[in-house]
Amino acid sequence: MSISVGSNAAAASGYAGNAYGAASAASKSAPTTGNADTSSSSSSSSSSSSSTNVTLSDEAKAYLAAQAAADPPSTATLTTNARAWFDQQYASLGISSAMLDGQVAVDLSSQTRATLSVVADNALGQVTTDETTVAAKALQARFDDAMAPHVVIARHTGDYASLYAAASDYLDQADANEKTTPTWQNQKQAVLEGIAAAKGNFGKAPVTDNDNDPVRSLLDRTSVQTPAAAAAGSDTASLSGNARAMLDAQASKAKDNGAELVFNKGRTGQQVDFTEFNNRTLAIMALNADASFSAEEASAAKAELNQRSRSGLLNAFDPSTGGGAKASTLALLQQYSAMSAEEKKVLGFTDDYANKVMQNYRTMSSIQSRLGSSSGGGSGAGLAAYL
Repeated sequence: MSISVGSNAAAASGYAGNAYGAASAASKSAPTTGNADTSSSSSSSSSSSSSTNVTLSDEAKAYLAAQAAADPPSTATLTTNARAWFDQQYASLGISSAMLDGQVAVDLSSQTRATLSVVADNALGQVTTDETTVAAKALQARFDDAMAPHVVIARHTGDYASLYAAASDYLDQADANEKTTPTWQNQKQAVLEGIAAAKGNFGKAPVTDNDNDPVRSLLDRTSVQTPAAAAAGSDTASLSGNARAMLDAQASKAKDNGAELVFNKGRTGQQVDFTEFNNRTLAIMALNADASFSAEEASAAKAELNQRSRSGLLNAFDPSTGGGAKASTLALLQQYSAMSAEEKKVLGFTDDYANKVMQNYRTMSSIQSRLGSSSGGGSGAGLAAYL
């Protein structure tokens, strides 16, 4: 008779508290599909025997968990199993690398933090550069996900020391193998320095100037705005959502600097920067059809769009550009034709306006043509003949 104890209880419990939220791990237990940490072992019984399931007490589970945590898989074991897992993935997916066209091509969600750390460190040199890259990306993503709520709280309260403390606790949940890697040691030191700096300057994120600081890196990456594409066919909802994200990124950066994002010159704080916002995005914000923006944000967007339009009009009538009234009228027509429907609506430019400008252009073109043509039997040279 054979006795099966739970479902890989010792190994699963050993990594249940893993900060990377690992799906499973193994220690001297039956293999789990898709996890590079597992190692195979089997117990045999007579063919006439039947399997019996035994339920462990909480004390027994705790004991097994402690035993598994005290004796994690070695670096060599993790590396060997990871190598086999990658090779199996390549065979089943029909690919030859963990990255294709600069993108991650394998699903690492089933891999434990311990495995990813060993692969990213590659101390034994058994994995490829692409494999170390995807492992490092996965580790970074898990850190970012774990810290995201703490970032929100820090930016709301100004307590960045608690954010760094959460990062320190997260790092401490690494296994013994990870703690020997240069990456872990450098990040741990940077986080400890960040805690001290944040405690000494409440209300803003410390400027650690340390490339190994994972918290500062996360703050910087989440405060970068991504400009929307200016394509006329872009979905209005997408442009509105992107504009919202851009403003939020500026607000996050302002909070990290201990300031508030403001929308008029009369207030103290970090002034909004619309440089990366195209005109159609500003118009969508000003119309605010989906109520994604506050009245202050919509008003500021409209003011910026008006300013840009006035600048365009002034440039059209700038005498230094030459060409006279005809060239100015043509410039107005070009400006109008380049506007999106949203811009025209905000600025009050209608088809009637365009028709009037076009009529003026045709009139001036006709007059210029007549004045410039020879008169009668060729005895004159148009306007030049009268000069």
